[in-house]
Amino acid sequence: MADRTHNTTQNSGNGRHSDRVTFRFKLSHAKQRIRDNFEDFTETLTTDLKQYISNNPQDKPYDNVFVIFDYTQEGILWVVNREWFPAAIHNFANKYNIPIQNILYIAGSATIQESYDKWHSIYRPTEGKMKCDFMNFGFLLYGKYNKYFDILTYTESAPTHIRSKKFNCLNANMGLYHRIKFMAEMDKNGLLSDENLKNNLQSYHLFFLHSNIPYVSELQEKTRQKCPIQFDVKGDWKQVYNKIFERSHDVTGITDWNKTGDYRYIYENCYFTVTTESGECPELCHQFDDEELDNYVKHFIKDMFITEKTTRPILNLHPQILYSTTGTLEYLKNQGFKTFNNYWNEDYDNEPRSNKKIQMIVDVVKKLNNKSLDELHEMYWDMMPILKHNQSLLLERNEFKQITFGDDD
Repeated sequence: MADRTHNTTQNSGNGRHSDRVTFRFKLSHAKQRIRDNFEDFTETLTTDLKQYISNNPQDKPYDNVFVIFDYTQEGILWVVNREWFPAAIHNFANKYNIPIQNILYIAGSATIQESYDKWHSIYRPTEGKMKCDFMNFGFLLYGKYNKYFDILTYTESAPTHIRSKKFNCLNANMGLYHRIKFMAEMDKNGLLSDENLKNNLQSYHLFFLHSNIPYVSELQEKTRQKCPIQFDVKGDWKQVYNKIFERSHDVTGITDWNKTGDYRYIYENCYFTVTTESGECPELCHQFDDEELDNYVKHFIKDMFITEKTTRPILNLHPQILYSTTGTLEYLKNQGFKTFNNYWNEDYDNEPRSNKKIQMIVDVVKKLNNKSLDELHEMYWDMMPILKHNQSLLLERNEFKQITFGDDD
């Protein structure tokens, strides 16, 4: 179990909890990570901790024991025994007599605290709270301090030629329901016609295995017959997966092609990106086929992931239209980034109604797609100060955080 559990002993330095023991468990080590039936990681990953408690029995709370659970990639919509996963953490704290405030969960969602607070107010209002933190791994990827920075190949200076395509829209993981819903809206508006697929760089890796997923039936039959729509990476899902996650280009072995590959052939060949960011938010679309679970999570879940899908265009001097949780553009602006409301309507960022949001985004794409390449070229160079500002800000970011539990650290 050493591969699935980890613990370290730390001295607090101030005399309190001088026998502190900190255990850290990565949910990526869980063997069953199915959204509606996630394994109880508080039991399967915590062998070391349970051994410590067995070796140190006591009737009072283990005030010296601190626990970190983390999963800083996309994913917070996990149900353990038909409850959202924080319920398992609370049950774990009660079972092993660990103060809940000694437990920290680190997510990849910037809104984990908001979701947890709502859930807690409904389901555990009389209990204490665990601590929550997050890490935007999309910001983490491209900082100059990374060991692999020297192998990054990106658009440092935009080429001045007229580009042959208008936009790109890349969708590898079509198992996310909101992407299929978005694809259906693009299809309804003629943006997946043969002409538009020829004039733009669009990928929708929609395979037969997705045929029973909601919203697939909303695609036109002639569009379903084209699937998977692939302009760059081609093949079945296994071949696509192997390509985007291969690591041979990175001598450090840390990253994969999806994160740090050379994507200039896309970004330097078109003028804007349509980003369908990762998401499991009920605000975007329903998330579970199980109606009871779907109704359960919509009262508290709101996720906001900033992944390479958002930051890779920034790295490559590309403006983007961002289909994500309400408030994502506002969040980026609060981080110092500039968006493109002077060039197109960004009111979609404030729209909580999923159907209306998608319509607003696709309307923007249609208007831009109706412009000539010369018009897009002029617009692109006019926004270059924004693009350079955003790229510079991204490269200088340091997303690594010091993990703390509060005043006792």
